[in-house]
Amino acid sequence: MLGKTVCIGVGAMGGALLRGALSQGILRRDDVSIVVRRPEHRDELVDELGVTGFVELPDMAQFDTIILAVKPQVLPSVKAGATVISVAAGVTLDTLRKALPTAVLYRAMPNTPASIGCGMTALTADNGADTIHVEALFNAVGEVAVVSEADLDRLGALSGAGPGYMFVILDALADAGVRIGLPRQLAIKAAAQTMYGAGKMALESGTHPAVLRDQVTSPGGTTIAGIGAMEKGGLRSALQDGVIACLARSNELGK
Repeated sequence: MLGKTVCIGVGAMGGALLRGALSQGILRRDDVSIVVRRPEHRDELVDELGVTGFVELPDMAQFDTIILAVKPQVLPSVKAGATVISVAAGVTLDTLRKALPTAVLYRAMPNTPASIGCGMTALTADNGADTIHVEALFNAVGEVAVVSEADLDRLGALSGAGPGYMFVILDALADAGVRIGLPRQLAIKAAAQTMYGAGKMALESGTHPAVLRDQVTSPGGTTIAGIGAMEKGGLRSALQDGVIACLARSNELGK
């Protein structure tokens, strides 16, 4: 069990995880505290989430689990054996170990769909720590993969940042719908539902995406014409270059 939990920093990642875990009942509101910088932000979150809020660090010894969404240098010493789960991008286990030598350390990279129970999280543990209770936290808000630290950084560049990529693609498809004469809201709905349905098909069928693509591209047809134009514009290479650039930036932050 995670016990009394404090979330330090409630930005996009920390906020998505906290909202999802509270809504799914994996964390109890009475057991959760948050620490943010601005009093007005604290008040907004306390009203929204029904948790205890601080703008200064409380006594860390009272907490069993610390969700860290900021650099670990903000923390004083924590009680020995406390669980520390870092969702701070680019902060390595080695950095965490130096800052928090007595804690049981985990790194996680969720994504923002965790806030609606559809997240994808990469999780790694320091020195072979048991992941079962921490996995339960992230399973409550979507899918979780326990991986090496190197693969966690790679998955951060793919799925952690992935919603940002998907929203750009969604916006572009909706713009295309408007260009060919559709009302804006209908174009957004059609594009979003299509992305959702295609992703669900890939997950539930287990079929390679190239095979699924071939199933909707008849010879000389309209879909292959559209795909050809997108490939000519560099769609595939642009997406790959974006993920590689994201990983490179993550590695820079970790130095």
